[in-house]
Amino acid sequence: VVLLDEVGLAETSPCNPLKVLHSLLEPSYPATVPTVSVIGISNWRLDNSKSSRALLVQRPQFDLDDLVDTAERLLNKRVMVFQRGALKPLAEAYSNYEKYGQSLPNFHGLRDYYALVKRLSLYEMTPKNIQMALARNFGGTENHVKLCKKYFGNVLKMFNNHKSWLYKQIPIEQLIASNLDDSDARHLMVIGKSDSIVNLLTYQLRMRDLDPVVILGSQFPDDRDDYYYSVLRRIMMCVEAGRPLILTDLEIIYGSLYDLWNQNHIVVGSKENVKYFTRVALGAYSNPML
Repeated sequence: VVLLDEVGLAETSPCNPLKVLHSLLEPSYPATVPTVSVIGISNWRLDNSKSSRALLVQRPQFDLDDLVDTAERLLNKRVMVFQRGALKPLAEAYSNYEKYGQSLPNFHGLRDYYALVKRLSLYEMTPKNIQMALARNFGGTENHVKLCKKYFGNVLKMFNNHKSWLYKQIPIEQLIASNLDDSDARHLMVIGKSDSIVNLLTYQLRMRDLDPVVILGSQFPDDRDDYYYSVLRRIMMCVEAGRPLILTDLEIIYGSLYDLWNQNHIVVGSKENVKYFTRVALGAYSNPML
């Protein structure tokens, strides 16, 4: 059995690598069954030439009950009952924002909602903590004020003695520090138009006695294969050594680090000597990385 995870990413390639699946998804005469079983997992439907040769199973869009049910299972067991009562308004707010409030389509999604619920379960549900959780998990766009007031305003009001919450802009430095000080945080993405962001991140990391490695993407269009592999090898060495990485303008690399961004790790070893591995795509190959 061949399992193709995120096979939809290959669908967008101009080289059309998935065309080799056509002969594998249907038997060749005189065989009556395929020689290889193929399972593909994708965030979107593949084209008809592949879908018509396979059994298509689609997961429907989450409804409100699904969002509430999933959030309940993500909550910390110590969460108080009244906090659980906020899950439905929270799910309604996310659902409305996801459908009607995004200035960039699909910029935020279920991963951000799950991370929001997890963070809220670790702290007291106050308007200040809720706004911080929203800024960290639903930031990156210029409509954060609208997000807090229009879509999550009822949730903020619920934990402010049913009074309107006065929005206060959270400084960028505070958001970055909150992420770096959180051992369970997701990887930090900072969006900006100035190179000063790299200096700001470097300063914040060095304040914590960390020595970051900054890797800048090449602006030359011919820097492809050799450059691609050399940067990936450097990233792997830094991750194995536990050094913080600051990556910028490396769009050709990010897709190869899909499992790393998702923190999809394979745990090996005992409790005293735990090692984490994740997959890194090197061209046609997938290598484990410590």
